[in-house]
Amino acid sequence: MSVLDIFKKNQTKKVSDKKKKKETTSSPVEKNVVSSVSPRGSLKEQGFLLKPYFSEKFTLLREEQNKYIFEVHPKATKNEIKKLLENIYNVKILQINVLSASQKNKRWRNKKTVLKGNKKMIITLKQGQNIDLGI
Repeated sequence: MSVLDIFKKNQTKKVSDKKKKKETTSSPVEKNVVSSVSPRGSLKEQGFLLKPYFSEKFTLLREEQNKYIFEVHPKATKNEIKKLLENIYNVKILQINVLSASQKNKRWRNKKTVLKGNKKMIITLKQGQNIDLGI
């Protein structure tokens, strides 16, 4: 029994050490910070815009014709994406084209799999405006 008591004492010390660390690391300034809405829109809106899409073809489109490509949620509409991008990047969108790829069923030997589909939107911006994607 004495061996088990040694382990119990060590556990209580670890817990008290963790509490001390938390108390020392927190400051009154951090407690007063109010979480605000992200300038990039709400979480629901951000869920529609998945990521920018990069390839050689779309890089040429961006440089020559001022078009940007984004992968979006399959249920996203043109109007939702237009409002979202105009709010996030403060740009004027002239046109939106949609590329939808449906799911495909593939079979290899006796295994059946489903390749997921995706939806891309090609965004045409007003001349002279651009979106900084961090490239």
